[in-house]
Amino acid sequence: MDNLKVHLENCYGISSLDENFDLSSAGGKAKAYSIYAPNGLMKTSFSRTFDVLSKGEQPKEERFNRQPTYIVKVDNVDIQKEQIYVLKSEIEISSDNDAVTNILINQESKARYDSLVSDINKLKSKLEVSLQKKSKIKKDDIENILKNDFQTDDFSRAIELAKAVVIGDDLERFIYNEIFDPKAISILESPEFLSKSNEFNQRYQELFDQAGTIYSRGIFNPAKADTSFNTLNKQGYFAGGHKVHLKGDASSIDYEELQAKMRIVHESIDSDAELKTLRDNLAKNAQTQALITLLENISATEVDLLLHNTKPEKQAEFKRSLWAFYVQNSPDSDVFLEAFSASQAEVRQIELDAAIEAPNWSKAIELFNNRFVDMPFTLSLFNQVEAALGRDKAKLKFTFKDGNDQIDCTRSEIKSLSQGEKRALYLLNFIFEVEDRKRKSVETLFIIDDVADSFDYKNKHAIVQYLEDVSKIEHFSQLILTHNFDFFRTLANNFVHRERCLMANRTENGIELSQAEGIKNYFIGKWKKNITNSDFILCASVPFTRNLIEYIKGEADQDYLKLTSLLHWKGDTAQITIGEYYGIYNRLFGTNYPTNDANSFKELLFNKANEINGRGNHEGLNLEDKVVLSIAIRMRSEIFLIEEMRKIKSDDTYWCQSLNQFGALIKLYTTELPDSQAIRTLEKVSITVSSNIHLNSFMYEPILDLTIEHLIALYREILELESAVPVPQEGEPAL
Repeated sequence: MDNLKVHLENCYGISSLDENFDLSSAGGKAKAYSIYAPNGLMKTSFSRTFDVLSKGEQPKEERFNRQPTYIVKVDNVDIQKEQIYVLKSEIEISSDNDAVTNILINQESKARYDSLVSDINKLKSKLEVSLQKKSKIKKDDIENILKNDFQTDDFSRAIELAKAVVIGDDLERFIYNEIFDPKAISILESPEFLSKSNEFNQRYQELFDQAGTIYSRGIFNPAKADTSFNTLNKQGYFAGGHKVHLKGDASSIDYEELQAKMRIVHESIDSDAELKTLRDNLAKNAQTQALITLLENISATEVDLLLHNTKPEKQAEFKRSLWAFYVQNSPDSDVFLEAFSASQAEVRQIELDAAIEAPNWSKAIELFNNRFVDMPFTLSLFNQVEAALGRDKAKLKFTFKDGNDQIDCTRSEIKSLSQGEKRALYLLNFIFEVEDRKRKSVETLFIIDDVADSFDYKNKHAIVQYLEDVSKIEHFSQLILTHNFDFFRTLANNFVHRERCLMANRTENGIELSQAEGIKNYFIGKWKKNITNSDFILCASVPFTRNLIEYIKGEADQDYLKLTSLLHWKGDTAQITIGEYYGIYNRLFGTNYPTNDANSFKELLFNKANEINGRGNHEGLNLEDKVVLSIAIRMRSEIFLIEEMRKIKSDDTYWCQSLNQFGALIKLYTTELPDSQAIRTLEKVSITVSSNIHLNSFMYEPILDLTIEHLIALYREILELESAVPVPQEGEPAL
């Protein structure tokens, strides 16, 4: 994967993005890009686009339902869904991913194990078919019923026990499912049957043997007669004047005559209420009719055997005897047991090896434990053997200990983790996925979305280390997106080449990515060498210069106080010249820039802010532009507030004396004019830019997270407030 082309239009929040990523390792560059994008600009939309592509689906534009366009090619070929893995910013820890199982499996052992088990299962299936034919039990139910009857959890053991049963009777005519069907067995266990089974059977058999009987064993019995004659009656046969002619009768008879004859035939049974109940119950359904058919077709000795063995206390033994008869009369049982015995030793050994050998899994866990510290749990598996042999999905076991107390739980059962711990646990899935893809040599583009959120610094460093490890795998590439500038800078200072550190900007045409500047030290890398070449940089350098003076000389230093007047609207602000600022700069940095520029620094600041406000496109990091706008926004806000307070106090000489000038001015103004429409705008200034102007070379992320568009909009709001207030002009006497 050397080249990645991405062209997106109307993909979730991205109106347009067109970028080519050079992912070759030429010159020793890591196959990784880092992309800095403030929240709300593109990260989530970009990740969602690739996430749906990884599922074989199409991205959408959900807000306005516009038609999306997307081209994602790897080396001029459409990217395949299997080549994409997205590590999303949302934390999901409720379940283990498939990679946890995949890296457990020893493919060689699994192949041999599967071969052995497959051969045995084929023989087992053949035996189950044989037993199904004899027992009439559904094939899928054979194993469970057999194991239950022999009280074992192992099919082969149940067959062995069945082989060992001594059978003294011929059970060929007895079908397990007909006898022990719940509806049939309910009859056999009924009080009527238990008390009168012998008498019923004797009288029932006589129905077939008495002179002039209409019944024939196994062909036409009382239940079938009732069904046949009742059906004829219900269908209007007799009402239509038809009659029936019974075998042996001289003439045909109608329905009333038929009923009278049947009462005489059944009198021996129906004269006894309990025997009649038995006869009726045995005719109720197909299952009980099968039982009565069995009674008709077996000998008196077999009937006695059946009646004896279906007594409640004898049923368990009778079930085992039936199974034993089926098993012992099936040659498939011997073949199965011989094959099972021959392979069992090897199967057991493979299972034992699977229980102790999981090098890929152990490596992933070791990586996690070594990189992410202070986790409150230790990791193991609930089902290592099953997972290692591919018989079940792996279930991670999380063990929490506190003194002598210990609790084991699955992911879904975990409670009370901090956000950092949850994210670390979420990254465990990523580690498993990486190790699995590494083992399979799957060419993969990893999209990493704000992976460092919620972590403390030591674990942020661990993430960087692991992403660097990932970058060393030849068939892996990464696009790492973040809104955390410190993390972005850390990536650049570790393994992501500076040319592959990009910043996202919103333009009139959509989203553009440009190479980042001054990542290591923006002040030294860009500002310091351009202090005389760019008025934007000159103005933006004031808070950094002031901070250094504060650290070196303190807040009472005259240069510190002078620079404070360039960040706030003070009595001397309008009179401070550009040359005076250069003088302060020279004293601090040992430079020798000209100090004879008599133009107002405040006017330069406002002119530059106006230029930024009127500019169409804003490319790059824009740090100097953002700082200039922030200073101008606050200073113009203070001008507005001081002029308003002068009106309120009727004092044209009023100046705020508070060290926290902007905050104090807002408080005073709000107290005096609580319903003013300007308060909302001024509060935005306080929240958005006021505290962020205090920046240094290693901490300017808060102001970076503000988009230039947001600052421009706020600047325009302040200009609207100022339009009603006369701003002191250059040359006015200091008040």
